[in-house]
Amino acid sequence: MPAERTAAYLAASTIYRDDAAYLPEWIEFHRLMGVERFFLYDNGSTDEHREVLSPLVEEGIASVHDWPHPFLGERGRPRAILTAFEHCVGAHRDDARWIAFLDVDEFLFSPTGAPLTEVLPDYEDFPAVVVNRAEFGPSGHETKPHGLVIESYLQRQALRPDDEASHKSIVRPGSVLRCQSAHRFVYSDGLPVNEEQRPLDMERYLDRSPPAWSRLRIHHYWSRSEEERRRKAGLWSDAGSSRAEPRAPVPDASHPVTDDTLARYAPAVREALARRYAAS
Repeated sequence: MPAERTAAYLAASTIYRDDAAYLPEWIEFHRLMGVERFFLYDNGSTDEHREVLSPLVEEGIASVHDWPHPFLGERGRPRAILTAFEHCVGAHRDDARWIAFLDVDEFLFSPTGAPLTEVLPDYEDFPAVVVNRAEFGPSGHETKPHGLVIESYLQRQALRPDDEASHKSIVRPGSVLRCQSAHRFVYSDGLPVNEEQRPLDMERYLDRSPPAWSRLRIHHYWSRSEEERRRKAGLWSDAGSSRAEPRAPVPDASHPVTDDTLARYAPAVREALARRYAAS
């Protein structure tokens, strides 16, 4: 009889469609950051995602749920994300102390260089931590580059003290009552906090207070290359959205902010990918 699996301290969850080219990097990067398990929701992929994820599933690192629900619901809201995240909170409530809810184009880390598992204990008294995002654009790439995402896209939007910064959440699943969107949850025991332990009562996914990201940050590669930006727009269109283009701030081409913070992890991510897929 197999031994009972110990709950992870930190897990991550995402919903994806046809992201086989990106899931391995996303997973190996977050493993370097201290994420132990991944709860993945497949929203109708037709690529080789199962083959790519197979070694991770066999090792017990990843769990894949088929989630073929319509992506959009009423008023064009991304319903499949909401239901997947809500399912994850219930199904994996006892499988991890913390769960980070992210997209495949979002990379969570601590700018201090410490593993996330060493930062999160400071927030054990709260139901969740809200993490602000830095928005990266195509960085001059017309087509998909050969390198990793974290080393290929280095230009982001400047962040001013009065900006409204979007965010994602790292939650204690036992404290979640329900999921309201990809950005917002309702909790049974208080309000989420930002990295400064400031309680946040947000009606939308924008944090209307000075952004804080010196301890926890997400790099959001919302478009990747121009080619992939158009592909992303096509996916929204196929799902029935009136959104013609992905809406996100584009770094000012005349005054780009270069941010290579994550590029330093590229060698370790490539090494991890080479080890895992050496026999492929």
